[in-house]
Amino acid sequence: MTSAIDRLSFIEFQSPTLVEKAPEGGDWLHEIKYDGYRTQLVVEGGKARAFTRRGYDWSHRYKRIVQAAASLPVKSAIIDGEAVVLGDTGLPDYQALERELGNPSSLRMTLYAFDLLYLDGRDLREQPLVKRKAALKKLLTETEPTLTYAEHLEVNGKDMFDHACRMGIEGIVSKRADAHYRSGVQTSWVKVKCVKSDTFRIVAFVEKLGAQPRRIASLYIGRREGDRLLYAGKAQTGYTLDAARRVRERLDPLVIAKSPLSEPIKKPKATWVEPDVLAEVQFSGVSDRGILREAVFKGLREDLQAIPPKPPSPSKPPSPSKRRSEGQHGVPRENILQLLPDAVAPSKEELADYWRRVADQAPVHLVRRPLKLVRHASGATFYHKGPLPRIPASVHQLRVQKREGGEGIRVWIDDMDGLLGLVEMDAVELHPWNATIDDIEHADRLVLDLDPGEGVPWDDVIEATLALRGILEAAGLESWPKVTGGKGIHLMAPLVAKMTHDSARKLAKSLAHRLVDTDPDRYLLSADPAARGGRIFLDYLRNGRGNTAIGAFSPRARPGFPIAHPVTWKQVEAGIRPDVFTFAQPFKPARRKAA
Repeated sequence: MTSAIDRLSFIEFQSPTLVEKAPEGGDWLHEIKYDGYRTQLVVEGGKARAFTRRGYDWSHRYKRIVQAAASLPVKSAIIDGEAVVLGDTGLPDYQALERELGNPSSLRMTLYAFDLLYLDGRDLREQPLVKRKAALKKLLTETEPTLTYAEHLEVNGKDMFDHACRMGIEGIVSKRADAHYRSGVQTSWVKVKCVKSDTFRIVAFVEKLGAQPRRIASLYIGRREGDRLLYAGKAQTGYTLDAARRVRERLDPLVIAKSPLSEPIKKPKATWVEPDVLAEVQFSGVSDRGILREAVFKGLREDLQAIPPKPPSPSKPPSPSKRRSEGQHGVPRENILQLLPDAVAPSKEELADYWRRVADQAPVHLVRRPLKLVRHASGATFYHKGPLPRIPASVHQLRVQKREGGEGIRVWIDDMDGLLGLVEMDAVELHPWNATIDDIEHADRLVLDLDPGEGVPWDDVIEATLALRGILEAAGLESWPKVTGGKGIHLMAPLVAKMTHDSARKLAKSLAHRLVDTDPDRYLLSADPAARGGRIFLDYLRNGRGNTAIGAFSPRARPGFPIAHPVTWKQVEAGIRPDVFTFAQPFKPARRKAA
């Protein structure tokens, strides 16, 4: 039976149940298990879109596949398949697929189509699989190789599995010939793997010491057990040089001081990270303690990383005193870099009023630069990462190549209307790049952040700021100070001659190192909070492609709503504190009560 539909959209995939043995008998169709990314093509009105397993729109990554689907001789269709890149052996190559995802127009990517859910407005999911596949084969008869029909065999399941393993294929998927299409994991589809593999969370990496460019040597991985994250082992092999570098770049922004595991383990060489990145890992077995045997890295599961954000609640915004991030359920963790559980955010009305008050001073520091945003939406405050909400016309979009591969969108503004547009996007804090949109690949300034550890007297921070100014001047760099609205001071040094972001970062590090060398007991370059007690962290890491620092005149999502503010050297010499400019008093430092 078929039924009419009005408009096509993503449908949750049907997924196979993992079993130990391939089924036998004549009721099953057997396909090889493609080592790629599960993909759904939605075709309608001469246009097509491609969706990942999580329903994330990846049309921009599968341009040629989407173009081929759009040219199919149909009014509408939904096709289920797997995006694959074949390696030199003619077999699917998972790491090659990862590399090709950075090239949306790749000629090597193929979609192997194995099911047809809709055709010309008719729902085919209630038809037997064998009929759906016949219709799919007919549809793809004369298409280019970018869209390839996935053949099946009606043979003994064990024979098919043994043959697949001898060929070096990942395994097989067996499907009942008479089965309807049902979303979710179903027993009418089963998979048998020649080699065991699964998806795990990366919890730490071990650095390849002395390697240039920097890369990982191995990964520590974790497994979920209910709400707990437990250690699952170490993947020491499987990395090409390119993969090791790309994984390192992907993990660098997620470095944290302590293990994210529910049951900490001693791993002195580990650099711990937020467990947000997923990896496909191959293994020979699992110990009684849940540790993988002979774990081999296959690649990152970028198709499972991002989930589009849920729309914000239409309820009236609470008052500033109550807008703490109490309810974080509306913000998917995969779509944010870091939740700020103690943050406080003003209302949109208050933000808009504030930006109008500083309209003559703020724009020069914030316009025409890519911006990283701290947003307050659905009851949570967070550094934004991933798909953006609706973007007003006064806010512009810039497509950039991301460090981990693929493309991303950054926003920028060019006037006061843009600042008000960012308010409509729930932006509270603005963190600009150290480059303009006219040349995002070259830094036009350095930032050095003096971040005092617990117990450091403020007079020591002032002394360090003035000493660092002298070091910059000796290097031919004029600088101006900015109190951050937090607990430190930024030195901003415009570059007369632009330089690459890597060069800017190296220069910033060398300048900071000169101050550390004068008194290592007072200053350090390590970001590890455990090592910072009683010392000032000279943060040069705010330099680098895509790295940012709080923008001048940006509010901070903190109690009292302090703002980052440019100050004079005379004010620094007088001992000005970092949080004396506030939302209520953006031009005159607030008087601090005597301790």
